[in-house]
Amino acid sequence: MFTDHRPFEFNCSTTIFPADELAALAEAGGRLEALAAGEVEPADAEEEHFLKADREEEEPETLLERAWVRLKGRREYEREQAESMPPEPADYGMIEFDKDRCWW
Repeated sequence: MFTDHRPFEFNCSTTIFPADELAALAEAGGRLEALAAGEVEPADAEEEHFLKADREEEEPETLLERAWVRLKGRREYEREQAESMPPEPADYGMIEFDKDRCWW
């Protein structure tokens, strides 16, 4: 029952998470990542249901499943935002002089 203590990084902003979801993910997030990635087999029916919720085959029922779905959505949102950002303007090393005195 999600007792594997693997290191876990949120890899996204955590401001949208309620405190109880943050605590649940901090405790069991490493195990959830390993399950979702297929690195470990589900140990019980609860973990099997988590996998179904992760794959969107069933609705999330527990606090941990809802937190995981929120985490996945936040990561995807931030990834899309980063990809859609315009590129930084190029710096050609030109010095802008007399900018305050030029009329054009």
